[in-house]
Amino acid sequence: MKKYLPILLLLGLGSAAHAGGLSTRHQSSIQHTVDAQSATYNRIGNTYSISGSNVTTSHTAAGASSATSNGIGINAYDSTTGVASIGSITGTQSGSGSFSFAQSFTKGDIAGTASEYSDFGSVSITSAGTQNSSTNAPGTVTNGHAITLTGTGNVGSTVTGQFVSEVTIFD
Repeated sequence: MKKYLPILLLLGLGSAAHAGGLSTRHQSSIQHTVDAQSATYNRIGNTYSISGSNVTTSHTAAGASSATSNGIGINAYDSTTGVASIGSITGTQSGSGSFSFAQSFTKGDIAGTASEYSDFGSVSITSAGTQNSSTNAPGTVTNGHAITLTGTGNVGSTVTGQFVSEVTIFD
């Protein structure tokens, strides 16, 4: 009888009461995302530089009554558009020998209304995405969890299909 005791105990521990200790879950899903239109405008600012050697400069800003010597005065700006007006710059040789004089000016973009944004140095416009024109559904899921995606291939849209299977064993 002692030989059969371990076998009887093993059979007794595997009763039907423990059959509920296993759980499975299956889930299928489809997600459809359509991007909105976007626009990015990068405005170029006003820049001015001047350099030289053996030269004396004089800068009279636009609309100013006096000149600034050996430097740059305050530039004038249009209050509506924000664009600079540089005024007049003169360079004269100081002393004898060679001299050099260089200046550069980048006129900035306007700061006006939306219709003027096309004048900006860098404009990037991304069109809105589209959904599938034949149906509003991005795809189908059958009762057997087969996923078919139909809303693919449209610019600015993303369709994602997903199947999840979960098995849980309880103690």
